[in-house]
Amino acid sequence: DAHIAADNMEEAENPFNITSDQDPDRRIKWEAEPPQSDSAPTPLPGTSARVVDDSIEHKLLRKSEKKNITLHYMSHHPLKTKVAVAKNFYRVAELSSSSAELVEESFQIVDRLLRCNGYKNPRKFKDTQLPKVGGGSRNKDDNVYLKLPYISEKVSYETSKFIRRCNLPITTVFTPGTKLRDIFCDSRPYDKPECNISNCVICDRLHDDNSCCVKGVVYCITCNLCDQKYVGETGRTARQRLSEHLRYANNPTRNSYSEEALAIHYVTYHPGVPSDISFNILRKESNLIKRKIMESYFINNLNPEINNRDECLSVKRFLIC
Repeated sequence: DAHIAADNMEEAENPFNITSDQDPDRRIKWEAEPPQSDSAPTPLPGTSARVVDDSIEHKLLRKSEKKNITLHYMSHHPLKTKVAVAKNFYRVAELSSSSAELVEESFQIVDRLLRCNGYKNPRKFKDTQLPKVGGGSRNKDDNVYLKLPYISEKVSYETSKFIRRCNLPITTVFTPGTKLRDIFCDSRPYDKPECNISNCVICDRLHDDNSCCVKGVVYCITCNLCDQKYVGETGRTARQRLSEHLRYANNPTRNSYSEEALAIHYVTYHPGVPSDISFNILRKESNLIKRKIMESYFINNLNPEINNRDECLSVKRFLIC
């Protein structure tokens, strides 16, 4: 955006003409917005201004082509966020206006915008003071972040209040619920990833109808020689992770596999016996934290014998009992 002060339109167009002469391919696009009349205000970025009696008057400007869309009052954001958005609109409107009369005109523009987005009495947010929450002496850098789905303002407030009252080292982050965009924007929701490898050793060992190409899974491995189980998770494809486990079981005495659970299992219980394992996809989940929680859940319920005990304890910390 640029503002050009000139005595007439011909003088104002000179910079455009000079620039156009240097741009024969017309790659630079211009859009000029001259005042509609000598007394009409000049549109500027976010404001409109005009000269009256040797002084400049200015106020807030929202162009007609700009949609009346902002943070809706019924959104899943906390109330303090909505109040902050409304207060900022009024603050900008006040700073953009040169007199009390123009401040009121700017406030009316903000009123219309907020009413279009569900704020029934928007002026009440202008002077609203949100209560300050004491953080205590704890260093917030040491806090654990806990992501929770947003249900309502009351639930969020009571949850945060309980955490503060108990002085827990937790910072809560409330995430919005499922949006229409999440439901309708997948153009091919029923397509399943298909394995294009003939005689795939992973697909042959999968008990269910899943493909080894699926990503982000919690899986269970069963040793068919003794029916003991192993539970794990991966964000990669099932083929990549399960192929590694298959190598551990097929070559348990290799030095580089000495710390792997399946290698330890076959060295301890089935020395010299060819491996015989099968796979089962327990849950699909792309989110790492949710996947870790699901892994903890299945380890807690299935009590897999092959999993390392220390591994079980470290994973179970994701469970909130």
